[in-house]
Amino acid sequence: MYHIKTIWIWLRENWKVPFIIIWSILIWAISRKNAQAVVDVLEAKKESYEKQIVELKENHERELSERDQNIKKYHQVVEEIEKKYQSKGAKITKANKKKIKELVLESKESPDVVKEKIETLFNFSDFD
Repeated sequence: MYHIKTIWIWLRENWKVPFIIIWSILIWAISRKNAQAVVDVLEAKKESYEKQIVELKENHERELSERDQNIKKYHQVVEEIEKKYQSKGAKITKANKKKIKELVLESKESPDVVKEKIETLFNFSDFD
């Protein structure tokens, strides 16, 4: 009986310690069930993030290659137009070069559209 009284007195004076211990055990038991779900969600987000990074890198590489192709097309078109102008005895201006560059960038993968627009812009009837 003496031990029970001493325990009761100690609990009345230090009730916070057993309360915190019991509270911690309850929280641990409840959260343990949801821990695997949280881990699964985090893993899914990580995989999604990695896939997005791979896609962004692929898109970046594709855009760089398209840009390089457009620059190459631009230089080819400018050279052809300069040859045509030289045959007529005229020179191409910076403004015309800028217009050509805009035409090439606007019509990405359609050289026929570029050809038609340049023919109308520079009055070429036999642009090949």
